Amino acid sequence: MDVFGLKKITADKFIKNRLQNPVSRKKLKAGGIKTVGAVADIDLFRNYDFTTKLTKELGLLPHQFSFVLLDPTSQEVNNLEDNEVFNEKSFGLYGKIKSPALDDFISKEFDLLINYSSMDWTFTRVVLLRSNAKVIAGFEQEQDAIQDISINVAANRMDAFHNELFKYLKIMKFT
Repeated sequence: MDVFGLKKITADKFIKNRLQNPVSRKKLKAGGIKTVGAVADIDLFRNYDFTTKLTKELGLLPHQFSFVLLDPTSQEVNNLEDNEVFNEKSFGLYGKIKSPALDDFISKEFDLLINYSSMDWTFTRVVLLRSNAKVIAGFEQEQDAIQDISINVAANRMDAFHNELFKYLKIMKFT
């Protein structure tokens, strides 16, 4: 853990700078969702299998879908492989990615990146801002300037979130 909170302070500076000077992303073309990424809190993953719902609804093969799990509490007690769960130790100063597995995930050009994680944790915003995704979707939150699609549904209503997300994707002709 960072004793003086220097990682968080510098990551917040990175976020502020990126929001003031946004980097343009490639645009998604109609009918163009071929790859999907997901960012989720580890607790959600333990309680809800969003992977099956997404792959079934979007007609994805396993190699077209990847996800990372974030652990804001930094509790290292989990049954998942270490390269799937990331916490504050996976980041350096100014939001630099220290983990090769997380860096690999962020560098992929996803057509759609879905954020299931809370934006309250600074490093969730770092992951979203550093990603090469064409479209970012997630729950509506205060800091939703990062997301292209923000869905106003309670965080514990996952099925309602997915129904709304798929509806918006169809309206925008992405599916």
